[in-house]
Amino acid sequence: MRRSDPAGVALAAPRRFGGLSAVDDRWIVAGAFGTAIGSIWAPGVSWWWGAPLIAAGVASRARVLIPLGLLLVGAAAMGAQLSQLEAAVGGDVEGEVVLTADPEWRAGALAVPFSATVDGERFRWEGWARGPAAWALDDAAMGERWHLSAAAEPADAADRNFMWPRHLAGGAQIRTAQRIDGGAAPFRVANRLRDGVAASATSLSQRDAALLAGFVYGDDRGQLPEVVHDFRATSLTHLLAVSGSNVAFVLLLFAPLLARLRPMVRLGAVGLLLAQFAVLTRGEPSVLRACVLATLAVGAHAIGRRASAPRLLATAVIVLLVVDPLLVRSVGFQLSVAATAAIVLGAGRVAGLLRGPPWLRLALAATLTAQAGVLPVQLAVFGSLPLASIPANVLAGPIAGPAMVWGLVAGLAGGEAGDAVAAILHLPTRLMLGWVAAVARWGAGLGWPYIEAPEIAGIIAVAGVCTAVALWGRRRMAGLGGLVTAAFVIGVWAVAGTHRAPPPQGAHLWVHDDNPAIVVIDRPDAAKALDHLATAGIDDIDVLVVRSASRAGREAVRALAARHEIRSVLAPERLGGTIPYTPVREPITVGGLQIEAAGERLAATPAVASNGWQAEP
Repeated sequence: MRRSDPAGVALAAPRRFGGLSAVDDRWIVAGAFGTAIGSIWAPGVSWWWGAPLIAAGVASRARVLIPLGLLLVGAAAMGAQLSQLEAAVGGDVEGEVVLTADPEWRAGALAVPFSATVDGERFRWEGWARGPAAWALDDAAMGERWHLSAAAEPADAADRNFMWPRHLAGGAQIRTAQRIDGGAAPFRVANRLRDGVAASATSLSQRDAALLAGFVYGDDRGQLPEVVHDFRATSLTHLLAVSGSNVAFVLLLFAPLLARLRPMVRLGAVGLLLAQFAVLTRGEPSVLRACVLATLAVGAHAIGRRASAPRLLATAVIVLLVVDPLLVRSVGFQLSVAATAAIVLGAGRVAGLLRGPPWLRLALAATLTAQAGVLPVQLAVFGSLPLASIPANVLAGPIAGPAMVWGLVAGLAGGEAGDAVAAILHLPTRLMLGWVAAVARWGAGLGWPYIEAPEIAGIIAVAGVCTAVALWGRRRMAGLGGLVTAAFVIGVWAVAGTHRAPPPQGAHLWVHDDNPAIVVIDRPDAAKALDHLATAGIDDIDVLVVRSASRAGREAVRALAARHEIRSVLAPERLGGTIPYTPVREPITVGGLQIEAAGERLAATPAVASNGWQAEP
């Protein structure tokens, strides 16, 4: 008997083995929970506390010792990781470093994470470059080796919650930068593949080229602000970060070649392929989880052991958290594990309830169960869920996988063949990316309410009671239960309609929603400005005031004009851009707002503080 996994690699029938293979799946799953709890708890215990308990649990029938031992191992791993980060000391960095992520512009400076030795210890630092150093590093890529001169400082208590989960010991101000080479071979290969896909996208629009980079290898740095807003409003941002489904599609792509190899050779080939894909996608937590899971599945087949899907997932979680316990603090990792667990446990049952061709039922079932699985994490982290995400994910989710696979194939082939061939190859890519972008924009424009945790708990409780009544076999009560559930859902919808979308943080926006509608952008962050306007419920803007003449200010005007009708723009004289605007030279008053020029910025003050003005945080 043989079963086929999603990658098309058969899992052999079980053989009889002792040791860990004799342990029931439930204890392996409990061990994954124990490892996660220990990583979160991190009481600072020694490795030697957990290892003997695990060995005793495997050797005896006291299986409860296995999750208990893994809890202590997870705690020891996290304690060691935090101790290493806490030991970081500041100092001068002068010499060779390795970039640990792609540089990214933030607030007028270039963020350049790198790994360097300070006082004999190797740490990762969040470098910040400005001026000539930033210009030199602008086109750099992860894995490259550079000669840097910088001043490093360990993270203070306020920054640790942000830096430590990213393995960053602190920040560093970069003074000079000079490239040495492209780094190790896997990074050279990955960066060349990324450059090839990017070169093939010249025939695509700016929006589609950025979406292609996000779908294929998870690079979301070039996304247009209005697209970012649409994807946020519909909870489709996970499509712009490579996920476990991308790993499955990569294995499907190479399945005809892998199937011809002997089991142990196939295991090595899959390991190398997935390791290279992980480097290509910059080690996204969801990709790491999927790569380890797939390697375990192929390894189980190679040695002829039985490996159920829950067992493989739990083992992958244990391995990853022991090697890198900080993953437990990654929202991406939490969402990935939750979605995969939901698909493993419920996709088959949901597909059986649906109607239609098998490929459609399976795709819809996977999307629906994944959404249900990530719901607790989304509510815990973000506090609410846009109802528009449900139809948006159902419509866009099944297209994301084919768009990734075809985009990768067409991108690599088109990058080598030239622009003319790439333009033809990317015709399906353009259609699929256009569909996903259109779904996101449609969902963001629905204006549907946000639903919060108590309301979802109420829906689940009422639906559960009604389902139990239906299973009891009383048809009349079952019909009444359906009506009760429908009425309750409608009531929840009405209550949810009173909720406003959670306001984004970090960009100041002033709105005056009376007649005329005036919007003042204080800190020009285009995507957050769009989120603020959605929160304030403003569609048309009579007067848009942009206080900064920076590049971010120009981008904010362009992005708002792409989503809103703007009748007039007031800005500093040197704003520039393609959207017509009126430069402010002399003090003016508009709608109770006093505006005057102050260098390359505008000073805007409400003449009457209570005159309808509302300051968004």
